[in-house]
Amino acid sequence: MPRAPRSLPSPANGWAVWGLRMLALAAAFAAVDYLASLTSAPGSGIAGIWVPGGIGLAGLLLGGISLWPALVIGGLAAAPAYGVLGASTVPVVLANTAAAVLAAWAIRRMGTDIRLGRIADVARFALGCLVGAVPMGAVGVAALLALGPGETDPTGSVVALWLLSTATGFVVVGGAVVVLWLRRADPLPARRAGEAALGLIAVAVLALGVFVDDRAGLTLLLLLVTALVAARMGPRGASLTAVIVFGFAAAAVVAGGGPFGGDSVVGRSLTYQTAVMVIAVGLQGLGALGSGEPGASPGVPGTALTVGLLAAGGLALGLSEGIVTPEVILLAPKAQVTLIGLLMCLVVVVGAVVGTGLRGHADDLRTAPGRWWAWAALAGVALFGTEELFLMSLATIDVTRAVVLASLAPVILLVVAMARQELRVTAGVITGIVLVLIGFYAIAPGQGVFSGFGAAGLWFGLASSACAAVLVLSLFQCRRTAGTGASLLVTFAVGAAAAAVLCAALGVLPGPEVWGREEVMGGILYVGIVGTLVPVLLATWAVPLLGAAWVSLFEVLAPPIAVVAALAWGESTIGGWQAGGIVLLLVGASVAARTHAAAHGDDAGAAAP
Repeated sequence: MPRAPRSLPSPANGWAVWGLRMLALAAAFAAVDYLASLTSAPGSGIAGIWVPGGIGLAGLLLGGISLWPALVIGGLAAAPAYGVLGASTVPVVLANTAAAVLAAWAIRRMGTDIRLGRIADVARFALGCLVGAVPMGAVGVAALLALGPGETDPTGSVVALWLLSTATGFVVVGGAVVVLWLRRADPLPARRAGEAALGLIAVAVLALGVFVDDRAGLTLLLLLVTALVAARMGPRGASLTAVIVFGFAAAAVVAGGGPFGGDSVVGRSLTYQTAVMVIAVGLQGLGALGSGEPGASPGVPGTALTVGLLAAGGLALGLSEGIVTPEVILLAPKAQVTLIGLLMCLVVVVGAVVGTGLRGHADDLRTAPGRWWAWAALAGVALFGTEELFLMSLATIDVTRAVVLASLAPVILLVVAMARQELRVTAGVITGIVLVLIGFYAIAPGQGVFSGFGAAGLWFGLASSACAAVLVLSLFQCRRTAGTGASLLVTFAVGAAAAAVLCAALGVLPGPEVWGREEVMGGILYVGIVGTLVPVLLATWAVPLLGAAWVSLFEVLAPPIAVVAALAWGESTIGGWQAGGIVLLLVGASVAARTHAAAHGDDAGAAAP
């Protein structure tokens, strides 16, 4: 695995080489930073699309952390382009440099092979990028708001954009540069090279149509082709594909088009940064699957990392449920949202399955017993039920209450275990149930949910949670027999089919007008990929190690994230009693899951933490 130098070279072994490398990196960083400044609002030091960090991170990973002065020089050289020179300039440049240094250190510290040929390395790389981007980005934006010009907008959107754009630059640009450089000499057969060229051209054409020509109806086809190309070409193809999507989407943000909501560069960039970063990490993961290297397949690398990834799934689910989903259901019928979202997930899974080779997945399907097919079909129906019932709950009660009610899968699993007489009634069980009941009573009043139509929202939320529990249990049973790809293929196919049947019965099948509305497709893209595929993929992947009970616990992480996000974006308000009830619900669900994992022998998993 390539290693970065740990210290500055001595005069005897290459000061001149180090100096030339530093100047080259500084020049590249300054040039890209200047281009990024073109996406900033007038008089603002915050770029709508900030990618120089990726160049800086790649330089530190490839040439050594000792090259960090290049980022300071390049950042100061490009600072005048933002038009906000002042007391904040040096602190902001130093914070940006520290972000890249901290990310490079974290990536190396975790033992990451930056060739990104394994799923575990992709996860470590993304985690290292966040470790650098979030704290140092917060320092940078604090310096700008404290010392910068008064017209700088100190809102949550500005802070979120700063952190997201830094992380996106690290993941997309930094990941692409290091992979393409380190794998530049890898052989590529002529047939595969031709296939790769055609695939990348297809990605570019589709990205042009979706992001520049505003043909949102091509979104599903773009997702399918990008998944195929990334899985077939390996890490290099995944990197190039991510950069193509990133570039065309950036052009759309600056020009005011593409499937991104918002009337300003900042508003559009928030959606853009999140969607592109998640897609880029997914493409890097597909590239790792297609690398053919030992350990490339998504074997669970350890309990700690698995729990961390499930926490990331809870974060993704919470942001989707708290911010995007309430907006999306105002733009299209709920059944349409469910159908289009599940179709997006299905085409990505199909692209991954075909791209990584059909033989292994076909063998899983051919040898799977009838019981496996029943569990997979049940998982698909439960997935559909979880999505649709949550949307119906959102239509009648406050988003904060709907999210909490829809995230009680661990408690549902506890009740199932007790009903099957597989769990002793202990102090922990009683405590968990009591806390959940008190919390439930605290959050329910205040909107008339115990009478009239509001009661429907309450029961829809609980039913959604029950479906989530069934989904996790079903996936646990499926993964005992077949791999992740086969399990997800059948699950999403059945879920999408159920949604299509409902749309047909209601007469709301999505027509051309829906596929062409960029605000609808952009929102559903986020809900489908971030709020559905990512959590379900991580849950399917982790159940063999942790079991259904512990995997379901990530549902408990979604409510606080969703509640905070909804409050920050002005979508909801809660009182003191409701806030206390949410806390009690979360604590009670956590106690329930821990007790369940300890006593529910046949699905507790081999190694619960």
